[in-house]
Amino acid sequence: MVFDYLRYSYHNLALYGACRFVDYQFGYWTSPAADLLYFLYSSLSPDLLDKHHILVQEYYKSLTETLSTLGYRGLQPTLTELQRQLQERGPHAVLMCCSILPLIIPDSNNVPDIKKLIKNEEIIHLSEEYKEIMKKFLPIFEGKGWL
Repeated sequence: MVFDYLRYSYHNLALYGACRFVDYQFGYWTSPAADLLYFLYSSLSPDLLDKHHILVQEYYKSLTETLSTLGYRGLQPTLTELQRQLQERGPHAVLMCCSILPLIIPDSNNVPDIKKLIKNEEIIHLSEEYKEIMKKFLPIFEGKGWL
């Protein structure tokens, strides 16, 4: 278990107060389009992307309802603005598909050792599933002007 993500508070040196799970891996302020693109292109089958506009509308509805429930009164994008940001940030989806997706869908005969990858001691063997997905994604990316 990785304990780097656990943060503890204490009432005093001997009395434990609380424990929180904190993930700083992608902690930054950005458009909700970044998270949505990551989800769309890392989690969905290419066939579902034909219906991505429905998912975007549902995401937007949930986002605005949640912000309202929380009493947030700051700047909120319109659905049109979110769609514009998705198009504008599309190259991030391409980058994610080329760098992270091969790790999400590894070749079962050659699962990479992340520590060796980081040290450039190993290469990623692209799975047939990944290649088939990219055959569907690349024309989508080209059609959107992201390549």
